[in-house]
Amino acid sequence: MSINRLNILIVDDNEDHQILMEDALKQHKQNVEVVFACTGEECIHKMSTETFDTIIIDYSLSDMNGLEVLKRLNCKENNYPVIMVTAFGDESVAVEAMKIGACDYIAKEEGYLKRLPPIVDRVVQEFWLKREKEEVEGKLRVSELRYKTLIDNMIDVVFTADKELNITSINLASQRVFEYSSEEARGLNFFDLIHKEDREKILDCIKGAFAGRREFIEGYEFRIKTGSGRIKDVQLNAKVDYDESGEVTLFEGVVRDITGRKEFEQKLFQIDKLNALGLQSSGIAHDFNNILGIILGYLDIVKIGIKDNNVEVLDSLNIIEKAARDGAEIVDKIQQFSKIKKDHEKVEMSIDLIEVVDEAMKFTMPRWKTEAQSKGIEYEIIKHNFTTSKYRTRCNPSELREVVINIINNSIDAMPNGGKIELSVRTDGDNVIISISDNGIGISDDVKDKVFDPFFTTKGVKRSGLGMSLSYSIMARYGGDIKIDSCPGKGTTMHLKMPLCYTEVVQYEEEETSVVTGHSANILVIEDEEVILDMMRVVLESRGHNVFVTQDSSVGIKMYENNVYDIVLCDLAMPKLNGWQVARFIKEFDAVRKKSKTPVVLITGYELDTEAIDYRSEGVDYILNKPIEFAKLHKIIEDYSSAGSQRNVVVGLQ
Repeated sequence: MSINRLNILIVDDNEDHQILMEDALKQHKQNVEVVFACTGEECIHKMSTETFDTIIIDYSLSDMNGLEVLKRLNCKENNYPVIMVTAFGDESVAVEAMKIGACDYIAKEEGYLKRLPPIVDRVVQEFWLKREKEEVEGKLRVSELRYKTLIDNMIDVVFTADKELNITSINLASQRVFEYSSEEARGLNFFDLIHKEDREKILDCIKGAFAGRREFIEGYEFRIKTGSGRIKDVQLNAKVDYDESGEVTLFEGVVRDITGRKEFEQKLFQIDKLNALGLQSSGIAHDFNNILGIILGYLDIVKIGIKDNNVEVLDSLNIIEKAARDGAEIVDKIQQFSKIKKDHEKVEMSIDLIEVVDEAMKFTMPRWKTEAQSKGIEYEIIKHNFTTSKYRTRCNPSELREVVINIINNSIDAMPNGGKIELSVRTDGDNVIISISDNGIGISDDVKDKVFDPFFTTKGVKRSGLGMSLSYSIMARYGGDIKIDSCPGKGTTMHLKMPLCYTEVVQYEEEETSVVTGHSANILVIEDEEVILDMMRVVLESRGHNVFVTQDSSVGIKMYENNVYDIVLCDLAMPKLNGWQVARFIKEFDAVRKKSKTPVVLITGYELDTEAIDYRSEGVDYILNKPIEFAKLHKIIEDYSSAGSQRNVVVGLQ
């Protein structure tokens, strides 16, 4: 209600006094509406049904006195603007009325009607000013409460500090990020929270900002050590206030926990490094596979020419062959570094993690038991929650077993004088986590960042540095992850996280390779490496096949146009036309001359993703990796050329 128009209640049982007060008020102010009440009860009733800008109450009423009316109205609590009218000289009543809640009083003495209107104006003005002030203060308190609640509930730490960066106020996020309560944090200096290895750098940066009177400090990233001793990555943004002399008067900072982001960036960086290694190793692996293929091929030729009774020579050749096969496995491991794509969805078996870990423990037993005890060293192995077999995941068991073996061996290396290895398993949502802990020497932060780097090792030239890098690659391929918790001098815990498999997947046994019948086939071999070409020709002719060879893919196409073959073997990476182009030409030419399609087999030293490549639509019927398993090659030739059918076969060599 506007105070320019007044609505006044006069409580007086004397009608003459009512009229005189009304006239005095209306003469003073035009927009005045006066309502009368003759008794205290009538006053209380009108106050419950109407609103008035002010109330003028006479002390002497017929049913109760004015003080009783004030008490009944609870004037002090409800804050009604009341003026008490008292008898001449009765100031004690007026004083009591003021205590109960009246805003002012006036004695019925000579000239009081002239003093009444100004008193009414003042009381109304003061009442409305007081009400506006209370409303503003109420809104301010609500705003402050909302602001405080917002600050307290922020995930970031918000704090203020003096020029020495002594923390003066801080929100509740300090307990989550700094792992100190707000009370504890207010007694700290911010620099004491910074990791000792980063402290000097950040101190210099902040002092430099102060010296240059920079108002905003943005994007400072560093590590902190929390109240529980954990290391976290954080980012600092701040606003700095200065006085006229350039002294810092207030430092308002926001600290964000970026540990998760840093871990994610590290994973991306690790994947980039592995991909880079994959690109480099791909060409190297191809060359090694060619060399190993030549060795194994000529070994096969030599073994055919040696008489069965020359057992010693055959044994020696078998040892050479095994060494070459082992070399092929090493080359395959190098290629695996770049294979980060998830494979768990296409693995056709679910494995029992308890069995895998138990097998890994058996594999490593010679180190932590037999060998250790012979040296007087004791290792205590403790397993938690390994009593049930409810933890299953889709993975190649040999690969996961290799990961566990690598970690156990590292734990043994970290405890050369003996110690304790603890293994535990638990679920986390749809994942299972295997934790392997030791109480060894631990891992420093700078080493921790390099653990999964290929060829990084702290164990000298006796170790290749491929174990943990390969483990990381294996876990990533199957949708898993590896995390390290370690503190120098206190030990290390490796957490292996894998997605759970809730349904049993049937494992199909591979069909045994059938016996090759020795059927003679017409074979075209296209290979630009002369040594490999000659080796392939000799191996295949030793099986009774008719072999036609060329080093030029263009010539090979001409030969195919003018002849009929049962099978064709073709190199993938060749000048002029590669294996894919040759395969497409053969299928298209077969369609033109209306004959059955000739099978095409590519033999390659590269790691091809046969799941992602629709190689059959490219005209290729089979892909065989190097070094060639000749038993498999002979089986392929037999399958495609058996029963005397006239078929063309292209076998791709690379």
